[in-house]
Amino acid sequence: MTMTVTIKDYQQINKFLSDNGIDTILYGSLGVSVYLGNFRDFDDIDLLVDDIYMEEKWSTLRDLMLKNGFQITDEKEHEFINVREVKVAFAEKDVLIEDHICDPLTDTVTINLDGTTIKTLKPECFIKAYTFSSTDGYRIEKRGDSDLNIVKKLQEFTLKPLSPL
Repeated sequence: MTMTVTIKDYQQINKFLSDNGIDTILYGSLGVSVYLGNFRDFDDIDLLVDDIYMEEKWSTLRDLMLKNGFQITDEKEHEFINVREVKVAFAEKDVLIEDHICDPLTDTVTINLDGTTIKTLKPECFIKAYTFSSTDGYRIEKRGDSDLNIVKKLQEFTLKPLSPL
């Protein structure tokens, strides 16, 4: 059985990364949860980092994860897991530009959620990302309509009027 990860798990990981000068963007379905809440169980934490940590400084990031109780499950995919079965996967921020989704420098927001500061993408960027991924053969086979359902929920979220203060 896979453990469900939470924003608190993200907070712990992001703290030791941030303390070591590694800036992250929370991505994937846990990132979407910042807007939609716990709309499903989350099986991993997807983090975008500066490209250098996927290349020249990969050993720095890898060693930091190992030092903090994680082991590598797939080095090629930059995936880790700890004894509590918290899974973390890293990708480079520039994948957003390469896939014509958004600019990681200007299309992020910092949100405080229950005392946790989270840097993530704007909702419209998640819509583009999940629309893009819904055309990927592997993801279609693995996840079915899941990505398009997330797009629909995000579109509904962006159309909601803001509550008065």
